[in-house]
Amino acid sequence: MLFSLEPKEFWSHLKKVIEEVVNQKNDLISKLISMQNPPLKKLLKVKEVCELFHVSKPTIYEWLKQGKLKSIKIESRRYFLWEDIEELIKRSRSNTGINGNSE
Repeated sequence: MLFSLEPKEFWSHLKKVIEEVVNQKNDLISKLISMQNPPLKKLLKVKEVCELFHVSKPTIYEWLKQGKLKSIKIESRRYFLWEDIEELIKRSRSNTGINGNSE
């Protein structure tokens, strides 16, 4: 036998790996669906925008500085309109390929 695992262990391990991959794909699909159906709230916090784009806070502030993104500042807090986030997503889709690489 080429494996150091017993067949029962091997199949159990394989099942766990498959479940992890399926769960990751389901999470991605859920995020894509939520992007197509905007959240009920119109204002998003910096942290929520970071999670949506999988970027850090400094990246968001750099996008603000570059004019790629607009925000609303209320006292010491910064918020983003869902419509502005949606516009950034549309612009990035038209500028990149399926894998996120420039064409």
